[in-house]
Amino acid sequence: MASPITASSTIDVQGIVSSMMQVERKPLTQLQTDAKKIDTKISAYGKLQSQIAAFRDAADALSRAGTWQAVKASSAAADAVEVTAGTGAVASQHMVSVEALAQSQTAASGGFASSAALVGGGTLRIQLGTQPAGAASFSADGTRAEVSVTIPADATLAQVRDRINAANAGVRASIVRDGDQVRLFVSSATTGANQAFRIQVDDADGASTDATGLSALAFDPTAAAGAGRNLSLVRAASDASFSIDGVSLSSRTNRVTGAMDGLDLNLKKVTTTPVQVEVTVDNESMEAATRKFVDAYNSLNSLLAEQTAYNASTKTGGPLQGDRSAVSILGQVRSIVRETVTGGTLASLSDVGITLQRNGSLALAGDRLRTAAADPSALERLFAAPGTGATDRGLMRRFVALADTLVGSDGSVKAATDAWQARKASNAQRQTAVETRLSDVEKRLLRQYSALDAQLAGAQRSQSEIGSALAALPRV
Repeated sequence: MASPITASSTIDVQGIVSSMMQVERKPLTQLQTDAKKIDTKISAYGKLQSQIAAFRDAADALSRAGTWQAVKASSAAADAVEVTAGTGAVASQHMVSVEALAQSQTAASGGFASSAALVGGGTLRIQLGTQPAGAASFSADGTRAEVSVTIPADATLAQVRDRINAANAGVRASIVRDGDQVRLFVSSATTGANQAFRIQVDDADGASTDATGLSALAFDPTAAAGAGRNLSLVRAASDASFSIDGVSLSSRTNRVTGAMDGLDLNLKKVTTTPVQVEVTVDNESMEAATRKFVDAYNSLNSLLAEQTAYNASTKTGGPLQGDRSAVSILGQVRSIVRETVTGGTLASLSDVGITLQRNGSLALAGDRLRTAAADPSALERLFAAPGTGATDRGLMRRFVALADTLVGSDGSVKAATDAWQARKASNAQRQTAVETRLSDVEKRLLRQYSALDAQLAGAQRSQSEIGSALAALPRV
């Protein structure tokens, strides 16, 4: 009869321990599954917080005075007078005439063979100022210091241009081709009658006003032509001259900032007839802000509905299905949609074409909103009235207050997120503890079954030895 030991062989220690550890690991597997569910909920609350913030911003835009004071400007001849409305502009109409555009001063040299022609050394002294008595006068501006530009003896016309431009003297130099020759043009950097300039020369050749050497670039409006006034005046510095509703005005530049409260003009050309500019209430901006609010609300409603829903066919729920905080948020947001505002001609969102649908979303009827916008003060009261009580505060202000409460440091979204984060941390600690225990169990089982394996192997050897000894005995 075969021995039980004989029927055995060295055991599969690793296989046995691995099978036993699969059972031992079930608590860890459950914790890992729970951790994934917790991560899903934390992610869901992160999306919810982001969507509430977007909804809050959209509602806040309709509660700000800037939205209701928004205006837009137009010009009957934008190629001549461009108009821009900004903060402070009010609905109005004006007639603008342009008599002259603001100009920078420009003076040109005589002809040079090329930009590589040698000019001569010395110093250019550039001074900004005005010409109070016409082209032959000059009054230096004491608040702007004269700028000296040193020119080496071997400087070319191009190098003179570069040194002037590098000096930051309020003028800009350029080389212009004139047939077979080139000329040096010097222009004031900005427009306006106070941008006239004078260029006096300390010529290295000792003659600082003649038309040779560096003094060929001298431009003193009060000097005689060819004797210190060696550049030719191409264009005089001047202010823009224009009128608004018949009142004569001037400007250093052609961009007139604050010509009227909140209104900027860009003068482009002289006009022969007055140009009408108009500022109107920007209803399109208000309607766009309202549509953005409706879209933000619907996105939030859709997210909440999706996250808290239960699918009967698949028998699965959303990440926040049954979550009281999420369900409460959905109810609070929808509740304000149904509320009213007292004290005005418009009482509810439905009065302006915003209606609640069966799925909790909002629909906007643009024609009804535009009709309501014909009285912007009534619409502003419905949306943005500061209010002193619960019923006379604008609906958008109520939405903003709710959103601030939800996502604030003490809000339900923050509280729920913190609670799930705490559960995640606790789960991670428990996983660590279980993993430590499993490691100890696996080591213990490996020791035990390795010892058993060794014992079985020894028994097998002993049995083999006994069998051999018995076989060697003489048969009787």
